[in-house]
Amino acid sequence: MIRYALLASGLLFAAASFAENGLGVSSWAGWRPGQVSREDCPELRSVPLILKWNQLETAPGKYSFEKRLGEPLRLADMDDLHVTLMIWVGPTCPSWIYEKGVPVVITDRTVNALGQKTDSQKKYPYYLHPEYKKRFMALIDALGDYVDNLPPMLKKRIVFVQSAEGSTGDGQPYKGRPLDQQYEISREVWNDFRLDTWKAYRKALPDIPILVNSDANKGRETEWLLENMDVIALKYGMFSHGYHVSGNTERLANFQTLEAEAKKRGKSVLTRGEMDGELFVMGWSKRNVSQALYWSGLFASHCRLDLWNIPHKALKDSTNWPALAFYNTYAGQNDPAKATAAFCALRDGLDAADFDRFPSETFGGKPGSKKDRQRYLNIAEAYSEYGARMDDPAKALGGGMLNRKRSGSNDVGWGILPGNYSRFLTQLNPGSGDVGRWNIDDSIYGRFARAFEHESGKTQMRFKLDPAFKVRSARVSITYLDKGKGSWSLNAGSKTVLSVQNSDTGEWKIATGTLSMPLQAELVLKYEAGDDTVFHMIEVKTVNEE
Repeated sequence: MIRYALLASGLLFAAASFAENGLGVSSWAGWRPGQVSREDCPELRSVPLILKWNQLETAPGKYSFEKRLGEPLRLADMDDLHVTLMIWVGPTCPSWIYEKGVPVVITDRTVNALGQKTDSQKKYPYYLHPEYKKRFMALIDALGDYVDNLPPMLKKRIVFVQSAEGSTGDGQPYKGRPLDQQYEISREVWNDFRLDTWKAYRKALPDIPILVNSDANKGRETEWLLENMDVIALKYGMFSHGYHVSGNTERLANFQTLEAEAKKRGKSVLTRGEMDGELFVMGWSKRNVSQALYWSGLFASHCRLDLWNIPHKALKDSTNWPALAFYNTYAGQNDPAKATAAFCALRDGLDAADFDRFPSETFGGKPGSKKDRQRYLNIAEAYSEYGARMDDPAKALGGGMLNRKRSGSNDVGWGILPGNYSRFLTQLNPGSGDVGRWNIDDSIYGRFARAFEHESGKTQMRFKLDPAFKVRSARVSITYLDKGKGSWSLNAGSKTVLSVQNSDTGEWKIATGTLSMPLQAELVLKYEAGDDTVFHMIEVKTVNEE
């Protein structure tokens, strides 16, 4: 396994140019001074200040922004950290709200998002009561007044303010359903309330991006954001809670459509997502936290997530730093013409929703048959000799929240991304000259790979850089498993960039070479002789940034 020290020169500090805007790795959930710092985690770029209404306004009109926001903001600035802001309201609204006549709403919530029994966040205000609305909007105005009067050096540390309209930062009013049905709020009515909240934040904080939860948005909400926000800032939870989540192919396609529309209007898109306590609770992740975090980071990078919240416990563990360093390399690099790096992490996604690749007559099921467990098992069995398996098939049959609770590796999913994770570097016709591999070993790289299989004629992989990616000179790196005595090469047109003879150490290694840029030719990984080689990644990085 490659040690962190070996990776440091190529990965650890590659994101320095993006540290100044706070994009990249952030802690979670909430931050207080002393919890985690750059000394604890060199890859930390920002911290979230989650302010609770009952602490901010202990009596009507009496705010403690200086203590709850100003003081930690100054300490973050001293550590060269940016901050993100969010005020939790619903379950943390002050008790005096109810004394003003706002009804108390109790929900039937018994378990949290991790499936653990809980009695928390069951008490909420009725958001549509006129007194609640008045006090809530006054809180937003007060926040705007305080931030507006901050010293410029502190104000510029704020990456965004997230609009939390009800159930913490989620897009729904309550966790669970009200026991008293008169306090149910329809989606349409709730989104009216959300829009009013966004308008209030936009007015109070005109110079700072206002981030909203994308999961609850429909066409009307999306159009309002495109029309009224200079920066379209969105939370994308399912881009950050691991990988192999059902429906992510459609989610990513919808995001790309929105991003293209924003670009047409001359607007940028900012995204964030969080990896929460599931990392240490769910079977698929806690068995190998560093590997789970690494591939989750690759997936988040593929989905161009700009800011990724990670539990501070994971940030302090140096075995996770390669994952964080890699993610930071690509955070904020959304324009290939300005990017300084490109990558393609090799994997084969077994999508049970793909009936062209996995026809019913061979694998069972029929289009739309997401709950057909046997179809998933049949697909995994067809690739079992390459390492594919289904440790917890029942969890693969549901949506993203159920997928997260899987006990181990599920290599078949529904609507999961079918190919590699990449940015600005694309494999041409994946699978035509290689075979997918799964669960190779317990290193961070060993979850997925592609390999040669010369006996079946699978002897080359072809890659193409985005035409807009035009650095002056670049280094190419190939991460491969040095197992067996095979030999292989990397070629750019007629030029051989790398020629490698494996030495059978059983370790993952990195081979590097120099490219002449801009590169018009394809990059071709080619089998030369001997044993087949397993590959994890090909990465191209400008020499000038290292």
